Amino acid sequence: MHTLVSIIMPAYNAEKYIAEAIDSVLQQSFSAWELIIIDDCSSDATKNIIVTYQNNDKRIKPIYLSKNGGRPSIAKNFGLKKAIGKYIAFLDSDDIWMPEKLAKQVEAMQQNSNCGLCYTGGFWIDKQGNQIKSFLPRYRSGNLLYKMLKRYELNNQSVLITKQALMSTLGGFNEAIIIGEDYNLFMHIMNTYKTCSIQEHLIKYRIHSNAITKKTRRVSDGVLVTIKELKLFQKFPFYAILTYLKAIRFKYITKTWK
Repeated sequence: MHTLVSIIMPAYNAEKYIAEAIDSVLQQSFSAWELIIIDDCSSDATKNIIVTYQNNDKRIKPIYLSKNGGRPSIAKNFGLKKAIGKYIAFLDSDDIWMPEKLAKQVEAMQQNSNCGLCYTGGFWIDKQGNQIKSFLPRYRSGNLLYKMLKRYELNNQSVLITKQALMSTLGGFNEAIIIGEDYNLFMHIMNTYKTCSIQEHLIKYRIHSNAITKKTRRVSDGVLVTIKELKLFQKFPFYAILTYLKAIRFKYITKTWK
């Protein structure tokens, strides 16, 4: 079977949730995928769980790093180097996809050949998997860069991008950015390519105390780097200033991103 979608899943001490995440990939109605799991030197049972799944499905392709990278961007870049699909998707080891997620996104991308990025809505869930809230894209399709400055609504787990868009922009994640590397990459893609959205709840994003963005204010660093790299003050001065002030407030004053 020809691999059309490469799924990148970084994992570190993920024994509690990774089976559920992998199961959500196996349950996709779309089957032309490969799942590249990058184990970042886990010290729990993560590797054993991965091996069990790999033995049952050769589309699951693990990478075991010899040294802990310390940040998701490094692990994800290892996975991207091995990816052979026309499209790239990302799924963290504690999150979940709905069964139609990939099928609907691939169809949308194939119907919009000039679209470099497609994203969806979803649910926030707690540690036990209980739904906390739901969210849907506010924007439809087109050139959405300036709108994302007004209100950024991409979730890493919901995004499908073309490998062409990835390689023609940054080629991967900026490893100097500790948190917010996905924002940086996706904004670069939206600066060059059109974006499309699917108005459906197709992911479950887990919120819990171990989430790295709960422990640091460095998520704003990815925003600040992106504003500078894309010269957004010149392109969209009003919205860039608002985003800049929001990032500064988040970094130094509060962890509430509003």
